[in-house]
Amino acid sequence: MDRQLLLTKIFWHLQANWHLRHQPVPHALSVQETVKGLQALLLAEQGAVLQQTLQLAYARPVSLETLSRLEIALYQEGVDQRVWHAQTTLLDGTTRRFGIIVARAPGTSSLVTQRDFVNLQTLHRQQACYCVAPYVYGTAPMAGGVAAYTVEWLDEYKELVFEITLDGGVFLLNAHGAQRRFSPQESRQLWRRMVEILWWYPTVRAVNVQAGDFVVRQHADGQLALKLTTARELALPSTPAQHLHTILGCMITASGYLSDGQQPFQRSMTRATFVHRLQAVLRRRFGDHAPALAQRQWLLFHAGAFAQQEDWLKEDCVLATYDRLRADHAATVAWHQTRQCWLSYTDAVHRGQLPASWWFPAAEIPLLLDRLGRREV
Repeated sequence: MDRQLLLTKIFWHLQANWHLRHQPVPHALSVQETVKGLQALLLAEQGAVLQQTLQLAYARPVSLETLSRLEIALYQEGVDQRVWHAQTTLLDGTTRRFGIIVARAPGTSSLVTQRDFVNLQTLHRQQACYCVAPYVYGTAPMAGGVAAYTVEWLDEYKELVFEITLDGGVFLLNAHGAQRRFSPQESRQLWRRMVEILWWYPTVRAVNVQAGDFVVRQHADGQLALKLTTARELALPSTPAQHLHTILGCMITASGYLSDGQQPFQRSMTRATFVHRLQAVLRRRFGDHAPALAQRQWLLFHAGAFAQQEDWLKEDCVLATYDRLRADHAATVAWHQTRQCWLSYTDAVHRGQLPASWWFPAAEIPLLLDRLGRREV
């Protein structure tokens, strides 16, 4: 398609519905430089990247001659990347949306973006229904070239973050115009579903729950659906015990902010010790409001909310393992394999083959398995 004609169909929106989540990396490209680079990428080789993206988004052949309008808006900025929301309309009136992920700068940010696309391709091949679909990778011709790729846009899914200053730790929706606080019970459902999804991906070595790696959709019946948007690190498939170690390392607890990262937190901590530790954590986010928040959190801690969230998470990690195995096996077989997996992990920790989890002592696992086995199977 003629470059100039295609150019008249692309419209950029640089201010609407976006927010800066983190301070940018040094030497980050400006928004205007990024627009020029992305536009050049979309128009290169007679619009090859754009056409391939549209065909994946529409799940059918699409000619660029049928494109009526493409609107691209800056949606969100992170440390290393900018996220753009694109909506296309064809001459027949049908519309589709997709995302554009582009590095903020050459060098490290570009390598991170390239890695994210490759990792997402791997996840999608392993299990397509629990992660977003990667579309097309390219290099935007700016500052010597920066990585960019197009990706499935999940309209009804919103970014999740875990908030330690509420109810002993609960999930929040972190999206423009769609903030929501989940209850402790809903947060349990989310954790259990997250862990089950991670079991489907044996090559995952790291995800960051606090950085939008999971997005959620709530159905009309109240059920919560989750998808992965990326994986920070992949490796060769591991043993179930090794993968379980990885999963435990991805979990977040409110009590974790009171721990030294080596041992479980002290459930009998004094008020003075608790407030001192938590103030130091909260001050980075809340400044002068940290002392009042720490005092409020003391009431939750003293009432057992921090310990309860951690105990629930231990149960839900075990039950999520069962959920994953239940997809392939009868209930008794699934529970037997769940026990085998967790006991093999316990044995590996005791033998020094795997490091111990700072928040889930291996000695507790056999007792928890016995208790859950009587209740669930």
